Amino acid sequence: PIYTMGSALIIWLMATGLCLAQQQTSSRPKPWTGIIGTEKRFTFSDYAKNQGLQAEQLKTHLSGVQMLECRAIQFTALIVGAPDIVVTVAHAFWERSGLPRSPTSCGVFVNRDNRTDLYMINAHSLVTGKFSYGPIEDNSPVDWAVMRLRRPVEAIQPFDLPDEKAPVWQDDQSVFLATGPQYNFPLRDVAVRLLEDCKLRRVVDRGEGPILFKTDCDTGLGASGGAYIASLGAQRPVLLGLQSANRGEPGCTAYDEALCFALGVPIAGELRTAIVKMMTSDIKTDLER
Repeated sequence: PIYTMGSALIIWLMATGLCLAQQQTSSRPKPWTGIIGTEKRFTFSDYAKNQGLQAEQLKTHLSGVQMLECRAIQFTALIVGAPDIVVTVAHAFWERSGLPRSPTSCGVFVNRDNRTDLYMINAHSLVTGKFSYGPIEDNSPVDWAVMRLRRPVEAIQPFDLPDEKAPVWQDDQSVFLATGPQYNFPLRDVAVRLLEDCKLRRVVDRGEGPILFKTDCDTGLGASGGAYIASLGAQRPVLLGLQSANRGEPGCTAYDEALCFALGVPIAGELRTAIVKMMTSDIKTDLER
């Protein structure tokens, strides 16, 4: 066929436009993983503003939410029961290769009054569930770790444990998830704390108490170890469980039993026993063993 200069120009423009469209499409960020339906996460300050709460009171109420760092990898850490006891996920201390991550390099960054201080953990006190990487629903029930800090954190309100005799985990129960900074949230400063309303969608109990629960919370890397709490009322916050893992695939539009959920570890069973044991053990023994 014979091409005129005009037709050649049109073809060139079409081809250039196609290339530009392909470049623009490929350069767009992929959908954020860990978002189930709509984005529900807010910074503490924005959440307080939206709910008509006092931001400083909310921050004080949830001051037990801090951040653990192990070899430049960040997790949420919780001060529980006493100002020197930390609870987080076991996978903070394991590489995906199956090798342990040395706890001697791990510390908790505590943010308060516009300053951040580092509190190193006592590696000898570390107790974890028998976690290993694999199917998340099989490993989440044991994805927990309890440890003592080398010195207590000042001006922090530790989380209380739930009443062992009163059931507090129920399907469709409204909860709050409070975490440190997350990788798929626009703000990732060490001082950022995130809060959201969500629900316990299914509590798994195999006859001896709850072992895990599925939620519709939005999470990303960094949320692991976050606090599931039942109320933001005036009383001391009660810790219901830890954020463990999520399966919020790109394109999730709603909670789904198989594909779109976050997994939590209840404060029950061996985890609760480990926390209580550390709360009642001799501090000097924990630091020296």
